[in-house]
Amino acid sequence: LSASSSGGIKGLVEPPKVQVHKVEMGNFSLSGGSATFVLDIQNPNRFSIPLSGIDYGLSLNGVRVAQGEREQRVSIKGGQSQKVEIPLQLSFSNMVNMLPGLMRDRRLNYELGGSVHLPWFNIPFQRAGSTTLQ
Repeated sequence: LSASSSGGIKGLVEPPKVQVHKVEMGNFSLSGGSATFVLDIQNPNRFSIPLSGIDYGLSLNGVRVAQGEREQRVSIKGGQSQKVEIPLQLSFSNMVNMLPGLMRDRRLNYELGGSVHLPWFNIPFQRAGSTTLQ
């Protein structure tokens, strides 16, 4: 059996809803930084669905600072939702040119995207926003 990335298997499995619950920026230094994003995954089915992994990409002020794939084995019970936290280590090796503007304006625009891996299909997620550095 096959399914589209968001359509599920008609009559058998309805695709879960995936939303980015929050994005938190951690500490920053010249060598890198950290961030955490939390996904809220809602299972509309009557049975549990196993989550096998997540792929993601994070850009700050238009520069890709994190990208990868993470094995994340979680079972989401039928009719319930579950929050999944993903910690990231950020690489600033390609951000040297944007640091002066970032330090001057204290504004950080982010774009987060990726997909949640399920046995039959992947569910995409995306979120963009901005924050002010303290």
